[in-house]
Amino acid sequence: MIFAIKKGLQKLDIFGQIITLNMNKNELYTTSFGGFSSILIICLLSLIFYSNIISFFKMQNIQHESEVILSNDPELIEMNEKNSMIAISIDQNNFTTNPYFNISLEQRIYIRKQDGTIQKETIEIPLKPCTLDRFNNIFLDEGVDFTNQFNFQGIGNMLCPIENYAFHLEGTYSSQTFKFLRIIVKSCKNSEINNQIWNPTCGSESDRQNYLNENGQFKLQIIQINTVINPQKSEKYKTIYIDSDMYFPFVPLKLARLANIFYRQFILNNDNSLLPFEKVDKEEIIMRKAEDYRDLTQLGRDTDDNYAIVYLRRSPFTEIVNRRFQKLGELLSYLGGFMQIMKVLFGFVIAFYNRTSMLIELANKLYDFKDEKDVKKLKTVNTIEYLEQISSPIDVFQINENQVNPTQDISNIEWKDYFNKLVQKSKPIKFNFKLFINQLSFGYLFKDKNSLFLQKAIEKINQELDLHTIFYQLHEINKLKQIFLRKSQIILFNFSPKPIITLGIDQALPSRLSLNNNYNPLQIQESQEEQLNEELFTKLQQAYKEILKEINQNSSNLCQMNINLKLTQLIGQDFMKLIQPFQQRRNAFQILDSNLNQET
Repeated sequence: MIFAIKKGLQKLDIFGQIITLNMNKNELYTTSFGGFSSILIICLLSLIFYSNIISFFKMQNIQHESEVILSNDPELIEMNEKNSMIAISIDQNNFTTNPYFNISLEQRIYIRKQDGTIQKETIEIPLKPCTLDRFNNIFLDEGVDFTNQFNFQGIGNMLCPIENYAFHLEGTYSSQTFKFLRIIVKSCKNSEINNQIWNPTCGSESDRQNYLNENGQFKLQIIQINTVINPQKSEKYKTIYIDSDMYFPFVPLKLARLANIFYRQFILNNDNSLLPFEKVDKEEIIMRKAEDYRDLTQLGRDTDDNYAIVYLRRSPFTEIVNRRFQKLGELLSYLGGFMQIMKVLFGFVIAFYNRTSMLIELANKLYDFKDEKDVKKLKTVNTIEYLEQISSPIDVFQINENQVNPTQDISNIEWKDYFNKLVQKSKPIKFNFKLFINQLSFGYLFKDKNSLFLQKAIEKINQELDLHTIFYQLHEINKLKQIFLRKSQIILFNFSPKPIITLGIDQALPSRLSLNNNYNPLQIQESQEEQLNEELFTKLQQAYKEILKEINQNSSNLCQMNINLKLTQLIGQDFMKLIQPFQQRRNAFQILDSNLNQET
């Protein structure tokens, strides 16, 4: 039961480790070029990441989306001194003291009843000459001194609503509640009420006529504080400015003006949080766009009392802008995606270079490479066929015994040259630019001997790594066990101890593979390298002498005799030539050749 539960838990493990092969005692094959390229990519990514991270914490990365909503019954908006300061005048000198016309500002409220009748209400809003402090109270919050612009625009010669005013704009003419403002221009009449806020003395009729003869018309001018929104800006996305482009020319009794100015509500939702949760600050702004304007010019009549009328109304459009800063998760996602793109763009070449280098190193460690014409020139001696044809391997032993002295001192042999020949019997495959282009072009470009050797080695490696080949070789090993061992020996062999690992220094037997893996010219000095090579060569020389000694002792174990003879043949004639004196080598191989010719 416990075993079944344990097995079931193992199947549910999502953190299982992938089993892979290693090369050079590492899970990954790495190269110096790959390391250098990685450093360059990391530096480039660091610069990009640094700029993005700095922009993130400075809250410079903005994302925004806008929506325009149309309503046939737009909701109420309130215009006051803070969000829509307004100034009105007639374009003339000394308008606030000696005007040619009277200007009145009215709040109009229409209530439509169920029977279709309309209840109208008019609230007159007093006007007074504009002062600098009322405008500065608004612009100083934005860090702007309005003094120069106040004087330049001549706002001191204009009329403003009284302090703390509030206008209401709501609905349309067909709505149940319709609220709007009306500005009316009439002929100037001196007021008999002395307690009015603005009670000027009207200009003379002759002065008004002279102005008309000189300019041809009068102008109603409306100046108002307006706002422009730039949601893509991280700071100062809202800019307040003076909108002074509203002029309405008129000629009393000849040319009348009727205009509608619409104001739309602008809702700005600011999400100021950098973390995944929202922290929204809602801000409502009243603004007028250039298209929110309708103008009508009419011919005047002798009975006209109103020379110009301007209606300030609620626009049916409402704009909603959702504005937020880049979130932490979005920053990490962006940086991660950019890093993956960099890895794809540059990683293909680097990974292909590493793969080609790995295949070259693997091929050089596993195989020797010779031209076919060089192989045909070599004179080979097939010792195995010779041993099968002669009656006993003792004859070969006698040949070697007469010609070879196993106790011979070979200290005078140039072991350095031999060691290089032993480790590397043929020219290895070398990595170069032509070979790299050949691999990138799938073998079509720069095809030479080097690339052909590599392609042949890759085919052989793939063949030997094939699953069928591996299982076949494992079966062959089991067959050898059955051939050389009896059933009882196989049972003992199967229960032999596992390899022992100790904390001391492992005494591994020398081999060409261990020599290639341990050799590092960057870490080993030349003197140390020579000492290591000399020690390995000494061990190899001693092992060869021991084999020859066993052969000369005329051992009765024919199996061991055959194995020793096969090993001397497998090691190759190069080693035998270097150990034996020249004359003895020549005599020994002449005798061996003659015996082979007689047998055939």
